[in-house]
Amino acid sequence: MKYFKFELKKFILNKRNRYLLALISSLIVVYSIYTTISFSDIVGDNTTTLLQGVQTTEMSVQDNIKNTEDILKTTKVKAELADLNDSLNYYLQEDNIYQKQIAVINANDINGYYRLQKEVDQLLLKQYGNQSSSGQDKFLKAEIKYIKTVQERKLDFEAIPTMQSHAFGNFHQQFIPILTSSLFIVLFASMVSILVATSYESKENRFYRFAGIDLQKNLIIKVLSGTLATFAWIIISSIIYFLVIGVVNGFGAWNYPAYLGNADVKTGFTLTNLTIPNGILDLGSILYLFFVIFFLASLGALISVFAKRSMVVVGVIALFVMGYSMIGDVPWIISIRRFVPLSYLEPLKLFGNPSALFGKYSILIGAGYLLSLSVLFLLISVFIIKNQKTRRIS
Repeated sequence: MKYFKFELKKFILNKRNRYLLALISSLIVVYSIYTTISFSDIVGDNTTTLLQGVQTTEMSVQDNIKNTEDILKTTKVKAELADLNDSLNYYLQEDNIYQKQIAVINANDINGYYRLQKEVDQLLLKQYGNQSSSGQDKFLKAEIKYIKTVQERKLDFEAIPTMQSHAFGNFHQQFIPILTSSLFIVLFASMVSILVATSYESKENRFYRFAGIDLQKNLIIKVLSGTLATFAWIIISSIIYFLVIGVVNGFGAWNYPAYLGNADVKTGFTLTNLTIPNGILDLGSILYLFFVIFFLASLGALISVFAKRSMVVVGVIALFVMGYSMIGDVPWIISIRRFVPLSYLEPLKLFGNPSALFGKYSILIGAGYLLSLSVLFLLISVFIIKNQKTRRIS
């Protein structure tokens, strides 16, 4: 414990780490302010966006009604008349609901809008649902499930599910993507991944072993202290961000559905985990970042025992992270994506139940995979250090 406290204090007081933390904090503050202001402007127009969308759809339905009535006047075949009357009846029902939606939106009744939207979706499913299992069909079923979930939890609807301004929604839609972007992953790696390499840059530390210092134990302590210190900073930053957004926009509901989906190159975006509560998603994402930081630190330790140069360690990890972000959607990479550890650095994607990985088990398998690799990297690093030739100084 004495050595752990010493390394932890050494990490926190390290001038390079202080500069990096200041840089990361400044970037996050600036980016958060920018995205929050932009996001607030968009959210402020959500009701207008809903109204315009419904009005446009209602006008289209009115055109369908007029066209169908015109055709009915000239058609004399009984079979065609029956089909046309069914279509006209369907359009009239649809138009009636849209007119009600326009009224409730003008009254700023978002709950009423979604109650009516469920009727629209059920009407569309009744008309087309039995004909195919198309993407539109799946979306309608997913939206109905989302509406029922919010109603069952007795919550007020957000105007647009993917643009939640309150703290529980904004946190994972704005803050988590910042922390897990390639730029910030590289910056985090720059702090925790070069702890071992910096000690090797001194020739005395490389070729001499001082009495009372266990190099294997020292390596593990360096990795753990850097991981915990960085994770503590992430927790503190998250709490501050959450409180600021909560004071400005309200805190919202812990159990409001997060409306997550899976982005796939072939199928596009599909809703796959839309009922997970915001609070669980926020907390789970932050906890998952511990495994990400630990993985980066242990990977840095492994590279360090070979390269023995801190800049080489940073360069290699930056190459891995940035390179993978650019080629991650290449077809042959997609086919082996579930075996690449860099696929598991973004918790939001894993909570979205990605089909390219392990579906709803992706987050658990990702945590286990990164932890297993971290332990393996440390064991290999310890083994290499143990078998290095050093001179002991008493």
